[in-house]
Amino acid sequence: MNPQSTAPESDQALLNALGRGETEAIATLYMRHGARMVAFAGRYVRDSAAAEDVVIGLLGRWLERPPQVRDAESISAFLATSVYHAAVDWIRRERAERGQLPRAGSAEQPPRAHVDRVDMRSRLAAAMVKLSARERLLLETHYGRALTTEECMEQLGISRAAFHQRLHRARSHLAELLEVD
Repeated sequence: MNPQSTAPESDQALLNALGRGETEAIATLYMRHGARMVAFAGRYVRDSAAAEDVVIGLLGRWLERPPQVRDAESISAFLATSVYHAAVDWIRRERAERGQLPRAGSAEQPPRAHVDRVDMRSRLAAAMVKLSARERLLLETHYGRALTTEECMEQLGISRAAFHQRLHRARSHLAELLEVD
């Protein structure tokens, strides 16, 4: 049997076991993908110790409450999305502990502009939830500058042409969802 053909099956089995809350699955997941997860988290938190804390915290939360992995298209996309959200949460907590606002902004902006931005953010968040996991990952990593184009292509296992085509489709789908609201 070809080792390349068994890898996706074993990864899918690992995702299924993870979704059932099997503790061995978390250990196996960390052994197989932990270094990449920590490196990915490090792109956001910019500190290797903090990046490891992000990943260990994520895995700890999965021990308490198994993740829902029924819509995961690939283990790489699932892990990248999960680590991305865990890193963003960590950054928000760190900023809050230091007494900083969640985002830097001008206090002199008129209230109406603030309301419009808040409305647009909530509409954007609602539209992003309606996208597939793969579309969300493409948009979040590309526009959040979490990954370079090459790294995103590698994570998703696609060519440059497919990356740009899927990114275009994801943007179009997001625009359609925003217009509906």
